[in-house]
Amino acid sequence: MAKVKFSETESSLIALFKDNKVFEFNNKTYKILQIGKPSPSKGECKTDIYILAESNDKYREFKISVKQSNADFLENKIKLERAIEIFGSQAQTIIKQSILQIKKSFEDEVLINFEKKGRTEAKCITLGWKFELFNKLSGKKSALLNLNKQQKIDVYSGTNLDSSKTNCLVNGTRVVDSGIAEYILETEPNINKPANYYISKLVAIDDYVVNKNIYFACKALNYRASKDKWDGDRPLAVYVDWKVKNDKLTGDLVFSNPLSVKGNQCGKNVQQILKSLKINKDNFDDLKHYIS
Repeated sequence: MAKVKFSETESSLIALFKDNKVFEFNNKTYKILQIGKPSPSKGECKTDIYILAESNDKYREFKISVKQSNADFLENKIKLERAIEIFGSQAQTIIKQSILQIKKSFEDEVLINFEKKGRTEAKCITLGWKFELFNKLSGKKSALLNLNKQQKIDVYSGTNLDSSKTNCLVNGTRVVDSGIAEYILETEPNINKPANYYISKLVAIDDYVVNKNIYFACKALNYRASKDKWDGDRPLAVYVDWKVKNDKLTGDLVFSNPLSVKGNQCGKNVQQILKSLKINKDNFDDLKHYIS
């Protein structure tokens, strides 16, 4: 059976609520006045479904973050700006201290792959590692983040996102704070139950985070000689400072100031080094002569 995409789950839920027009929540009947997916002016917000509903002449917003039950990641390819929004002004210190827990896993890593290894293709040079958040351990460069309750709320709800991601358009109308999620809905990817079933599964994010652990994982960004490219200008939590000295190629791991250095800077540096050594995809194995 084909895997159901998140967008399909999301669209199916919106269509279901539109068709029903009413739902029950905490022993009250609500009539749906407006429903849609908030659209930020840039990037992504945390609310996947926005509902404005009425019960006994009182209006109430339901700002729902949808999580497929088989989904693992919370935030990927995190930028420094987003890390500061989540962790505050000490973001880099928090990330650095977290990463240093697993420093040896970086030191033990093979940084140049001449042959295919696991998911890493042949003729690859590691530029560094991206920083991502998960709801469980993910790979060998992964560990628990020590966050307080408010920081967890920020991760799940987007409390500290800038206005471009909080004051979103819903069906063409800007709605203040529509991008800040207040509820989590964990659901199977296939939507095949009545609307009230899914409403009954809503959990306030303030309650949801109490017993939730959040983990970080560092995923490699590699220069691929076969295509002379890498996968974008990603901020790096740890990067490799490649250089040639006395005809020897060395790569030093840099743990300071995480997310300040990005993939393009590291990738272009590797391109220049390979050009100076007259190494390309066709003679990549010759790089072995320069490895310290």
